[in-house]
Amino acid sequence: MKMTKTKLTVLLFTLLFLLPNISVSQDKDILNYFKNFSISTYVDAYYSYDNDKNVFDGPRLFGSLSPYRDQFRLNIAQVSLKYSAEKIRGTFTIHYGDIPEVNWGPVTRSKYVQEANVGFSPVKSLWIDGGYFVTHIGAESFPKYNFFSSFSLMSNFEPFLQSGVKVSYDFSDKFSACLHILNGNNLFEDNNKNKSAGVQLSYTASPKLKLIYNNIVGNEQPAGFQGKTRLLNNFIVNFYPTDKIDVVAAADYGTQELSKLSDPTKSANYYGVSLAGRYKFTPKYSASLRGEFFQDLDGVVSSIMYNGTGIKANALTIGCEYKPVDNAYVRLEYRYVQTDAAQKIFYNGANNRSEATLSMGFEY
Repeated sequence: MKMTKTKLTVLLFTLLFLLPNISVSQDKDILNYFKNFSISTYVDAYYSYDNDKNVFDGPRLFGSLSPYRDQFRLNIAQVSLKYSAEKIRGTFTIHYGDIPEVNWGPVTRSKYVQEANVGFSPVKSLWIDGGYFVTHIGAESFPKYNFFSSFSLMSNFEPFLQSGVKVSYDFSDKFSACLHILNGNNLFEDNNKNKSAGVQLSYTASPKLKLIYNNIVGNEQPAGFQGKTRLLNNFIVNFYPTDKIDVVAAADYGTQELSKLSDPTKSANYYGVSLAGRYKFTPKYSASLRGEFFQDLDGVVSSIMYNGTGIKANALTIGCEYKPVDNAYVRLEYRYVQTDAAQKIFYNGANNRSEATLSMGFEY
């Protein structure tokens, strides 16, 4: 049957009316889908120099951040893709540079993957996430989150990464808790048949004070070695007495069974403290000061030194920062590190080291 001219005209007008609306509807669906995604990038470059000429081409001692001396280097370049919706979320971050090389490289085959995890929320305020994560332990992280572009002594011996499942719940606007079931301490791939566990408790007492307790416990010995349970307790206080002053205090206390050098049947302990403050002269200029102490005489997490014990050291760091824009910084800092008198581990038999670092970072 042939279509009449009137019917054809009606059909054409109908299509002309519907097609733009179909297109707009599809565009809205696409926009609604992509609005839950966000992409961010971060780059940090540095130059660092010290008087410890023992190290020529490798990372220096206590160098988890800005680890190479007398070179223009890249701390990190990373790209992160995040998805966040009411019931599901996910993160995938890749990175490159000295931080992943020094901290991820020796312990995982996936050194270019910083995070890769997915989570869902079965009920309000409850999240269950699984995959690869940055550790929940410690008051310091990547330079963009810190006052300085160097780590405190105890942060060098804290885990930097972890893999597993975490269950988090916000009890209120002030108190939250998180349970972690992990492959191990500072591991993506498991190194034995045991799993580790950890908790994080966070309490915001007021806009000026936040208290955090973290821990991780488990057997961290490689398969084939005698099991030794290690427990690390980590305490953090964030204090903001005025708009111009930020203070971060942190303490670690760890124990590991069957690890005391003088008596291998007994447990060994290690501990560290750090106190850092920042004063903001203006929104663009600030100065920071950090003092710290760390002791691990039985070498639970540090190396055994020439005198037959683990690390015992203290350090003082001063620095200044300029922020040309809110998401960028230029830092200059000086750090003095001193080990125990019997631990002459630096150049020319010295037990101290001076170092200076210039760094620049940008996040978008």
